[in-house]
Amino acid sequence: MKFPSRRSFLASSAVTAAGLAGISSGSSAKQVSTDFDLADGAESALGLVPAESAADGNYPMVILADVGEDEHDHGYEVREVLRSVDDLEADDVSHVAVARVAKPRGQIGVAVGSFDRPDPGEETGEQGDWRLAEANDRSYATAEDRVAVASGEESADLTTAVVDVDAGDTEAFLDVREDADTAVELLSDQPLVYFAADVEGMGFPGIDPDTLDAFAAGFAQAPNTIEGTVENRYVLFPATGVDFDDETVEEIVTELEPGVLAEMDVDRQNDIVHATVVAEEPPERDREAAPDAQIDAEVDHDEGVVTFRHCEGEPIDADELELWHDGERSDDAAIAEFDVFEAGDELVVATDPLATVTLRWFDEDENAFYTYATFLVGQNAFEVDYDFDAERLEIEYVGERTADPEKLTLQSRSDRDVKTLDGFAGEYDALSAGDATTVDGVGVGDRVSLELDVPNEPRRSPSRLVSYRVRPPRIHLHRRPEEGVVARYHDDQARDAAEFRLLVDGQEAETQFADLANTVERGDTVELGDYDIGTELAVEWTVPDDPMEIGDLVLSPHVRTRMEYDGDDGTLRIVHDEGDVVDADDLELRVGDEPTDVQPADEHDRFEPGDELNVEAEPFAESELSWTLEDVEREYTLGRTVIAADTFEAEYEPDADEVKVTYVGEQQADPERLGIHRRTPGSRGAGEPAPLFAEAHDALTTGDAITLTDVEVEERIRVVLRTDEGGYRHSVFRFTPEPRFAFSFKSREDGVVAVYSDDVARRAAEFRILADGEETAAQPVDEHDVLESGDEIELGDFESGTELVVEWTVPEDPLEVRDHTITPNAAFEVVYDDEDGKLTVTHESGDELAAADVQLFIRPTRSEPVAWGDEGTVAEGDSRTVELEEDPEVVFVVFRERKLLHEREISD
Repeated sequence: MKFPSRRSFLASSAVTAAGLAGISSGSSAKQVSTDFDLADGAESALGLVPAESAADGNYPMVILADVGEDEHDHGYEVREVLRSVDDLEADDVSHVAVARVAKPRGQIGVAVGSFDRPDPGEETGEQGDWRLAEANDRSYATAEDRVAVASGEESADLTTAVVDVDAGDTEAFLDVREDADTAVELLSDQPLVYFAADVEGMGFPGIDPDTLDAFAAGFAQAPNTIEGTVENRYVLFPATGVDFDDETVEEIVTELEPGVLAEMDVDRQNDIVHATVVAEEPPERDREAAPDAQIDAEVDHDEGVVTFRHCEGEPIDADELELWHDGERSDDAAIAEFDVFEAGDELVVATDPLATVTLRWFDEDENAFYTYATFLVGQNAFEVDYDFDAERLEIEYVGERTADPEKLTLQSRSDRDVKTLDGFAGEYDALSAGDATTVDGVGVGDRVSLELDVPNEPRRSPSRLVSYRVRPPRIHLHRRPEEGVVARYHDDQARDAAEFRLLVDGQEAETQFADLANTVERGDTVELGDYDIGTELAVEWTVPDDPMEIGDLVLSPHVRTRMEYDGDDGTLRIVHDEGDVVDADDLELRVGDEPTDVQPADEHDRFEPGDELNVEAEPFAESELSWTLEDVEREYTLGRTVIAADTFEAEYEPDADEVKVTYVGEQQADPERLGIHRRTPGSRGAGEPAPLFAEAHDALTTGDAITLTDVEVEERIRVVLRTDEGGYRHSVFRFTPEPRFAFSFKSREDGVVAVYSDDVARRAAEFRILADGEETAAQPVDEHDVLESGDEIELGDFESGTELVVEWTVPEDPLEVRDHTITPNAAFEVVYDDEDGKLTVTHESGDELAAADVQLFIRPTRSEPVAWGDEGTVAEGDSRTVELEEDPEVVFVVFRERKLLHEREISD
């Protein structure tokens, strides 16, 4: 029986250094169409995920979740996005897309739905409709109905890439990955979809990445929480020239499926394999049930043995130990020497120079297991040399003992076919140090792998000895206003800077990489200097006989514009607030997709800070200022707005359950351009907006209104803009009777301040503030009659851990509209011992905490938080030790699963 590992998807898609749940103008964004069905929500979310080239990284995994009532159904990655923005409620989100970035490490998440623009963190700028911000080593880009949150080394670049995708200035992931587009369509009825663009990086040793280009999995439940029987679906994209028979499909799906495979149906269409499976709850990997023992494995190449050593901890009943050798269960002769395996005992296993061995605990009655140690013998026994011009790869055996070449499988994969080669077995009867095999015709993008030809048992046992993919180095060019053009180097191999050539408008630049650096390594940046707007830059790698272009950039202007509508005279005013000076001939102003009669070039030679342009415009038209060059295909949006979008007011009458929406603009407007959309949380936003203004009025003038009846207190009401094609896109006004997120809290030297932040003015007497369930001494009504955005209430000092709650008292049962916890002041130290796999977190100083309030988030090793304890306190000097199977990347110490107390990135 194959025992599937629940860690397959968890480990592969785990949140990286960025991932922690609930811790709290340039080019504009052309809005994604916001229609009101689920398929559009999925497309909108994934449609904002930038292509890997735009994100300057590669995605091992992309996830799409149809968000239901229980966010826990979707796994940690989705919860991390939903919780990372305080003003975002899961009920208002239709879909979440997440891309884990491997190199450079990070994560980008996008949430779409029906919500006002959240304002997390400290604002760093604006790009059109998008607000850019940073907080807690995260970067945010937020707009109406859309949120992007990124983390990692290049988090700001990731959110900027999302904005660029929205503006049409760069490609989206779905634009360049047709396989992902196909997979999402086939799995659209599954609430959780995983797409693996890099099979090799996913960590499924039973799958040969040279035969499978990509795969997708559609889950009925989060893969780490399977209960009972579920139906899951898989889409496989075989490599060119590879045909999977049913047996091979079953092997691959069994490797991917986190449950126990019970039934499977296979369909094939256009070289794509689509498998539907019925799976049952899998055996549980249960570290807590297994004896708490530290077992190390080490190899003695001279003696040809692997020794499993019980270093410390609890004894293990020998009847519950399993030894696996080269994918087969051992006869247990070595284990039979012990009744119990306890501290000081050693289990010696004789192996070939190339082998895989695993020691694990298995409880047959409970159907639970835990792997103590696994070892790949020969993992450092080969060296690789590649000649780029000759397209030749050589693998040399450097092991100390004679090895059997028949145990090896050598494959070469290109975009044309996959070849299994004779390799060492075709040239040698036995392998000795210095023996080598050569693979010819290995070009850019090709991959060569060498692995043990043994069964993949138990699952995830290591078998790959060599994996080499031919890639040119990558250099990403971007422009920083304060530094000019900066080149960032992305490759694992350090290179001589002279290998790279900079071209400016097709000609060699006067200043080259070699003038600025001797060598470049991963993450290095080279400042190339300033260039004029419109300049086209390219970087060539000159090592091949035919140099390769590996990076390019068109220098577009960085401009922050302000667009204001004067309702008195019906004119739109466009102001250049700050940024680059732009040739006016390169600018075009459009209203309603048509160029305006007056263009920037009619009034300016150059458009620079302080310049403005005034044009006549009607309410509720979309206006856009764009920059283009004759020989550049792309268009860059410098500013856009919906004219007169702020000309509505709403009033709620709780006794009558009515909302009155009033037009307060000065200019006469066309009501045919407007629709009213109503949604109650849980309804998922189904239904088209209703043309209520057009039904009540032939033309809109100041004071014209409509009244909505039977309004629920939590109902979301939107005035949306109708497009010329008959659909609805922009929301120009939003209102919710319930004052959601009406307050925020700020800690200052003289205490805590509650700040009213709702755009709708409300009576102060409608609110009360509680501290741990009791009314605070200062209440909103003590300082204000009517609350308007920005009004403050000084609350005073509170002890750490105090929970502040703002209630709206208009309903018979008051509603909680905001809560805030006073974060403790505590310092922690995190130490990881990579030899014994133990992580120790120590409270160094500061406030004493309840143990139940402290959690450890360990990424990517643990998918769920580790509690400090169920009872007692955490005081100075107290520590918590966690035993890990694999090295962590980052550790977070968190208070009540929301407030970050300490963060430690574990270095490689």
